[in-house]
Order: sequence, then C-alpha cells, then structure tokens
Amino acid sequence: MSMLSALAHVEAMETMEAVHQTEFRHRRLSGRPLVIIPLTMAGEAGAPLAAMVGTAKRDMTLLVVPQPRNRDQRFTFAADLGRIVMRYIDSYRQDRRGDGERSYYSDAPQILVPNHGGIKALADLGRMCRFRSTSGPYAVPDVVPEFGMWLTFLVDTAEMAGTSMLLPVTAMLSEHWATGQSTLEDQNLASLMAWIAPPDGLSVEQALADAENPDICPPAGPATSPEFDNRHLAPAIKRFDAAHTLGDPHELTTAQAELRDLVAEQVKPTWRMMWTAISLLRSVPEAPRAAKRFERDCVSFTSYSDYRDAGGFPQRKRDTAIGAAQRLSRLERALADFEADMAFDDPFVLADRRSAGEAFAGTVQESEPGRMVTTAKNRRVPRPYVTLRTDDPIRLAAGTKLISPSMPAGHKAVIASVHPDGDTTLVTVEVTGGMGRSRTPNSGTVPEPGQHLAYLPDPGWRPTPVFPASDHTPWTHSPGPDEPDTDSAVPEDAAAEEWGHDD
Repeated sequence: MSMLSALAHVEAMETMEAVHQTEFRHRRLSGRPLVIIPLTMAGEAGAPLAAMVGTAKRDMTLLVVPQPRNRDQRFTFAADLGRIVMRYIDSYRQDRRGDGERSYYSDAPQILVPNHGGIKALADLGRMCRFRSTSGPYAVPDVVPEFGMWLTFLVDTAEMAGTSMLLPVTAMLSEHWATGQSTLEDQNLASLMAWIAPPDGLSVEQALADAENPDICPPAGPATSPEFDNRHLAPAIKRFDAAHTLGDPHELTTAQAELRDLVAEQVKPTWRMMWTAISLLRSVPEAPRAAKRFERDCVSFTSYSDYRDAGGFPQRKRDTAIGAAQRLSRLERALADFEADMAFDDPFVLADRRSAGEAFAGTVQESEPGRMVTTAKNRRVPRPYVTLRTDDPIRLAAGTKLISPSMPAGHKAVIASVHPDGDTTLVTVEVTGGMGRSRTPNSGTVPEPGQHLAYLPDPGWRPTPVFPASDHTPWTHSPGPDEPDTDSAVPEDAAAEEWGHDD
C-alpha cells in the first residue's frame, strides 16, 4: 500500500466516511450487465446451492439445487443457468465491424458477481461442466459443456488487468473508494457499502454492525452462513430428501417451495445491494482510456467465439510449463499497461505513483528545443533536452522511457540524468517523440521554461517472449516417456463423476 493510499484509509477511519481514491472509474460498466450471485453449500467444495441471475433489478431468476450432493440435480442446475448465460452471451454475437480477419463484435458481454469468491465459484462450476460428455452413461444436456467452456474463458479474462467481461463489484468499489477497514473486510459487499452509502437513517457504525449480522445482511456468497446452514438449510434439505424418498408429490412440492423461500431470503439483500452499487459506479465518470481497453475485450470475445464456432477443444485441465510461462507474460504485460493507463488518465492515481517514486512532476527550468543528434542511419533528428525541478522522490534510473499526460498525444521522452539539488531533484529528459516529422519541432511539442508537467514510465511495446518448443522443455517440466500426459486437453475420465450421489 502506497503512502497516499494509506493516508486515504486513515482519513476514512477518522471521518467514518469513504474517501475517493480515483477521479475516474477505470472499468467499463455495461449498459446491460448480467448479475450473477452464486451460492455454494458450506463445507462442500464445488457443490452449487443456488444462483440468482438477471440483467435488471426487477427481472431476476432464482435457481436452486434442492440436494447439492445429487449429481443429476447439480447438472440440471448447471443446464438451467447455462441456458440463461448463453442466451446473454449470444445476444452479443450479432453485430460485427471490420472486414475479414480484422472483423470483431462491436460489443462484449459483462458478468458482475459480488466479490472474488463469486469468481472462484464460477471457476469451479466451469471446471465441473466443461469436460462433461453429452452422450453415454454420464450424459448431460448439450448446453452444459458449452457453458463450462465459456465460464472458464471469462474466468481466465478476469485475471487479466484492465478487462471488464467478468468483474467482482467489491473490486470496482474498493478501487475507487478507500474505507477504514482492511482489504479482507472490503471483500464483504455489505460492509463495503456501509462505508460508501449507508442506508438512509443509519450511520456508518450502525450500518457496519448490521453488515456483520447474518440475520440482517446474509453473506454475499459464495458460501452461506454456518448459522443459517445449521438452523434452517440442513433441516430443509432433510425434509426434501425425506419427501423425495417417500415419493409424495405434494410433500415434495412443499419441501421444494420451503427451500426456495429460504434461499431467496438469503440472496435478495445481496441482489439489491448489487444494483445499488452498480448505480453508484455509474455516477463515476469513465476514464478516457477505458474505451480502448474495451475494444481489446471485444477482440478477445470475438476470437474465442470464432474458436468455439470452429469446434475448438475445452481449455486444458492445467497449463503446460510453456503455456504457464506465456500466460504469466501476458498477465504481467496487461498489468503494466493498465497501471500506466490509470496513471495517465487519473491525476489521483498519478499522485499516488509520484508518492512512491514511480512518477514525477515538476517545473521546467531549462529547455534546448534546437538540439539535434545523428541517428545510426546517419539522419539528423531533433532531440531536445528539458530539465525539470521536482520535489518528488525519484526512483527512476537514467534510460527510463517516459510518457506525459501533460503534453499532446504522442509525446515521448527518456531520462538522460537525475541529479539531487538540495531538497529537490533536477531531472533532465530527452524528448524523443511527438514533435512532428520536420527537423524543427512543431509548436507546443517541446516543454518550455516555467511549464509544469508530469512524467511516468512508458510500458511501451515489448516483443513477445520466445519460449522453447514443447519437445525441448526440460524433463522436470514434462512427463516422462512412460508416464501419462496429465496435461492433455481432454482427460480420459471426462464423463465420470468421482463423488456425490448418483440417485
């Protein structure tokens, strides 16, 4: 946590009011997001209990698994949820822009869940579904594996910084507002909303007390409250099992209705909070560069959609050594680009990075707009020197490439030298881009003495790392000649269900 971020949290604690950390919302917010609140059975890993899903506050569907340990009921639930999600995804697979290989869908879906636990629940559900067989002794409806593959794709994109196709609302809120509680407590949607927008007539302290009371604010998932499980859920499931065993249609219908009402009481408060949070986030202006990142989402969505239309295989059970390295490289690159975009767009974020020495701002002391250098190709090009005086701590070395939100688009520079001067620092930068094509820099493209401007590192373009071919990986990172390939795309037991009741 940076100094300014820590100060924001301290201020929130002293004033008992959430503090803005950014000027803009750096995540795209769809005009028609699909909200999913998944619930899983406590103590039963991967056993879905229910999900409330919908694209409007008053248009929701509640799906419940009466007996989460029953395989058939789990996959009936997955099929019902899959049909809703796939209809939503397919609604974005209509309008394409561009021609040929460069065409892509003009819009992309967005699924919102309450917290990171919701993403984990969807990841488990996708893993449970994507390898299922639609024929044979363990057959499931056709939509189940398709749904599982799309869920896995969306969960994978959620790990990529800056993407917006699957997002936890708590992350969006805590990115914009600082609270007086810990990062872990910020994962509780009710607690986070108590700081940002307490209910009418309640103070933040009162709202926090209610948020910690599972009878008033049931957990936002994915696991239910242990007290609820012991007092209400377990007896209701037992009554359903008894009615199912007896085969009495009336008792079975009554038990299902009771269980559905119990789950609805648990999930409806979170559903209302989700849409309140979405309204709050809509009130925050979107960052200028969010539109460019959204285009990358559309391209990624189009690429995977075309892959599925071509009959592509399910995602691997686990990455190979090379696949993991490539994925790590992509994640690192996306994070660097996203952090640079945020600082470029948002003065609050830029100030945060300045406090950590990762950016700087100052006043121009000297400028050499007429400086020329000879390139390796024996061309004379302008390379003005600009010297700034800054009070910021500098942790950037000479040779660091820079961009500036204070200058016209395309402006680029590189640090030539850094010299302490008393309580301040003199930073000399060489302007390398954004001056036009003539030998004389265009007007306004070179900073002038007395001008105040800011610089931050340019993530720039980086070549894709070259990794060895699969047959050249060390024996420590690949199976031996007599060992099965545990990383095969589709496991041999894909249709088998290893645990749970089959009745």
